[in-house]
Amino acid sequence: MLSPAFAQSTATQTDTNRKPHPATTRSVKKTATVTGPAAPVTAAPVISTRSDKTATISRAKAATSMEAAPAQAETVTVTGSILRDPNLTSASPVTEITRADLQRRGIKNVTDALQALSANGAGNLTNAFSSNGAFAGGASAPSLRGMSTDSTLVLMDGQRLSYYPLSDDGERNFVDTNWMPQSIMEKIDVMQDGGSATYGADAVAGVVNYITRKQIKGFEGNAEGGLSQRGDSGHQRLYATYGHGDLAQDGYNFYVNSEYQQDDALYNRQVGYPYNNGNLTGIGGTNGNTNVAGADGTIANFGQTPVALVRPVTNATGGTGPWQLLNQSAGCGKYGSVVSGYASGTTAGSTSQACTQNATGDYSQISPDLRRINATAHFTANVTNRSQFTAMFNYSQVQSSSISHNPYTTRSSTQSLLANTRTTFLPVYLPNGQLNPNNPFAAQGQEAQIYNMFGGLVPTQTQFSQNFRGSARYSGTAASHWGSDWKYDVNFVGMNTTLENTYTGYPTINGINNAILNGTYNFVDPSENSAAVLNSIAPKNTMHALSQEYSGDMSASKGILKLPGGMWDIAIGGNIRYEALNDPNANPVNQSDLGAQYAGINPFNAKGSRWVESGYFETYLPFVKMLDADISGRYDNYSEGMHHFSPKVGVNFKPVKQFTLRGTFSKGFRVPSFAETGGSNVGYTTYTPTDTAWISQHLNANGTPDTYAQSYSLGVNTSGNSSLKPEISTNFTGGAIIRPLDWLSLTFDYYYIKKTNYIAPNPVSPATVAAAYLAGQRDFGSGISVTPDISDAQNPAGALRPGLINVGYINTNKLVTDGVDMAIDASHRLPGALHDVRWYSRGTATYVHSFNLTLPDGSVQSYAGTIGPYQAVSASGTPRWKASWANTFAYRGLSVTPTVYYTSGYKTVAEDYTGAGSRQGCAAASQILNSYAPFQCHVKNFWDVDLTVNYQINKRWSIYANVYNLLGFRAPYDFATYGSYLYNSSWAQKGLVLRSFQFGLNVTL
Repeated sequence: MLSPAFAQSTATQTDTNRKPHPATTRSVKKTATVTGPAAPVTAAPVISTRSDKTATISRAKAATSMEAAPAQAETVTVTGSILRDPNLTSASPVTEITRADLQRRGIKNVTDALQALSANGAGNLTNAFSSNGAFAGGASAPSLRGMSTDSTLVLMDGQRLSYYPLSDDGERNFVDTNWMPQSIMEKIDVMQDGGSATYGADAVAGVVNYITRKQIKGFEGNAEGGLSQRGDSGHQRLYATYGHGDLAQDGYNFYVNSEYQQDDALYNRQVGYPYNNGNLTGIGGTNGNTNVAGADGTIANFGQTPVALVRPVTNATGGTGPWQLLNQSAGCGKYGSVVSGYASGTTAGSTSQACTQNATGDYSQISPDLRRINATAHFTANVTNRSQFTAMFNYSQVQSSSISHNPYTTRSSTQSLLANTRTTFLPVYLPNGQLNPNNPFAAQGQEAQIYNMFGGLVPTQTQFSQNFRGSARYSGTAASHWGSDWKYDVNFVGMNTTLENTYTGYPTINGINNAILNGTYNFVDPSENSAAVLNSIAPKNTMHALSQEYSGDMSASKGILKLPGGMWDIAIGGNIRYEALNDPNANPVNQSDLGAQYAGINPFNAKGSRWVESGYFETYLPFVKMLDADISGRYDNYSEGMHHFSPKVGVNFKPVKQFTLRGTFSKGFRVPSFAETGGSNVGYTTYTPTDTAWISQHLNANGTPDTYAQSYSLGVNTSGNSSLKPEISTNFTGGAIIRPLDWLSLTFDYYYIKKTNYIAPNPVSPATVAAAYLAGQRDFGSGISVTPDISDAQNPAGALRPGLINVGYINTNKLVTDGVDMAIDASHRLPGALHDVRWYSRGTATYVHSFNLTLPDGSVQSYAGTIGPYQAVSASGTPRWKASWANTFAYRGLSVTPTVYYTSGYKTVAEDYTGAGSRQGCAAASQILNSYAPFQCHVKNFWDVDLTVNYQINKRWSIYANVYNLLGFRAPYDFATYGSYLYNSSWAQKGLVLRSFQFGLNVTL
């Protein structure tokens, strides 16, 4: 964490000629973050939600004249604008999070800072979701306004960054925030408004701009560690920075930085009931542990334990007799106790044996093992009195490791459904001619059907990403004979992100077949199997992916003439960039050897590249003191044949000092992702055939449907569509800034976002297509086809069932959301005897009024206040309210900050899954989503209180302590989400960890 001594130098100030305004929400002047002499730690606000755009200015010390270093005074990087004027007024709401803010609130990295934003909504990608099957495991990203990760543009110093090589949900491009070092960040600007007119594609819901420190002098160091109240969830963080040179005195500054952070994995077995157990009878649910005898004598989820079960083969699919433990003398061992009962598909009246197992406690994981390492070199030099050059190189690596699935069984299928081991039986003789010791019926000359989970092979994914980024910027002013001087900025950035995605514990079909047929695997005593044997069944699989971004940008701005309200500014610029993604299939189909495929590895992929040429402009018109306007526009041309013009208009009206009205209107766009145009991914849904004519071809000898005609996993393959059009957005914000007192500021902003041409998988029902296919239909319209499954082993002459429903991405109708942002800022001394205590208060809240998706047929799905969208955003839900309130009390070297977070509850319905109108039929929808848990119609709200204490011992040393979830609030039950087990990791992660503690030490030399 940052030392308060260093945080002191980031006090938000106006120009040196102006008196700083005590309120933190300004509507008149751009503010400038000044690197200079230390200011009191109390000078910076907790969080500043501002009406003005943010300018970062590198200045000389106050004693140095402006003429001595004009370049520093005029070099401005603006979030949301290309104008280089710190006196500009903007109508866009911008939330500013400074280094001091992060320290006060105990936010340990820039990822957590974004996830805590009240405007961060549905579809946010958390690190916890990496442990629950995320396509883009190992990464994290915000989702402003709930518009998904692909509609929030993430920048560093106003420059674009390469996409994470894995697409979110196998579809969306996004920038991973995990790799970014916190210790070199000056602040984070979050523009909660469309930014396409300045930045182009993807800035639909907002823009996040990480602004790095201009100069660092001397040595800064930090050591931090922590644990949860249970002694788990270990956390360590170290950083060291050394800088040399003073821009004002020496004309240059160079610093190097290295940062390390380790967050240990948290497993379900480490937390309390019910999150550590599949048996939910204690909270009114069912017993989901495997192989538990039911009250009626049946066995649920039969056979899925590491203890092998066998029965003699009597037909092409196995046997009909009872199952028994292969090793009767060993029993179930550590996997529970033996249960007996009737198993579905066995002879009527027969009694089978099985073992119990708490798979949730044995294998499930709550958060990944996450390690971050960063290294940065930064150089800034005043080339002339009117120009400055900055260069930076970043290297980082992020490694995330998590268990992604329960162990696979001897009866497994590939994700493509082209190969399986359902009819692979233990032979009588091994290849060397001896009786098979794994087959208890070999002496009778019978093959044996086996059902066994490979307990020694725990499917684990490890994502190791490396980021290489280099940037250079040359900016300054050039003399002009009319109006003010020209201000120019030329910059270049190049970034590559490489990814090794390693799969261990995933068996291949060939590996399972060899284990069964060749006797290489000891099913009688699995502890005797060597690592070499296990590796032969599940060889390590490593996928290499790459993402690239190269961008050159040039802009110039100038004051044209004086208007009654100030200088009329104009700016023009151009950009050319190249971006590419290559995310190969980790589980491709080898038609000559279908058994080489892995069980369980989802075969998704994305690939593409493009050039983008852009031109843009902006003009600022301060008509009079109380009225100004900002007009901007950008034209983008893509080599793929897409192009778009994005305009934006912002207006401020300030009739009196205490009151400002502001509003913006803009058009933006999002180009289709590389996965949406040139990729594919496969998901699965349960389907039960109902066509009687088709079923009649797949019957057992007793006339009942065989296993081929019963419920099975139907694949849905979503393929890229090169004909997609860009999504077009319409954004509107309107609000007011009220300052009843000099030390108090209140803001209210209404937002409205509409996306047309919304890109989504074809919404056709897979079950409808499958039913039509079984009835004989083969033409399903444009972009829809069916890949048949393998034949029925028991009735091979029967008609094939559908294996994959092939659909594509299409431009659907529209997505609309609107709501209100509110903020309150206060900065004041406490009264009376506490006069020496400075109080800073900052509260933010977002209310989602509506979040509606209109389908191509005109029907509307409403998600606000529910767990929807369900399938598109991993059932993270759309709570109507999110809020936070931080209060800092500072006295001399001591500051104490409690921060309260609140997320409202929501209904456990999702109209994209439970059907239109299910908001009114919550009971029916709940049964669909909560099949194994107690009835639940509503998830309760979640509160969290964090406490941070900072103490400045002297100018060099400071200490701090953070307590997260101080009051020990527990995560509310969420039985409907599938992004985590029984709770929602997007909003209530701290309620699983419970209290956790961190302690740190900072040094400045």
